[in-house]
Amino acid sequence: MLLRFPIKGYHRGFAAGDQPPQTSPDLKNVRPLAGGRYQGGQRPGLEKTFNQQIGGAPFPVVAIVEVATLKD
Repeated sequence: MLLRFPIKGYHRGFAAGDQPPQTSPDLKNVRPLAGGRYQGGQRPGLEKTFNQQIGGAPFPVVAIVEVATLKD
């Protein structure tokens, strides 16, 4: 089965067999990018999530990790 990126975007309201070519009934935060070929890319944000900046000179962010602890 050949699956292609839905470069014509989001299209809802059709049965699976009647879906228009190169569309998808379910897309989240993606957009097609043309750089010589079509491929998927993440949609850029519309605004900053947080106002506070982390890192920066002289303390750049070098790693982001998740830490979990277990209590008895």
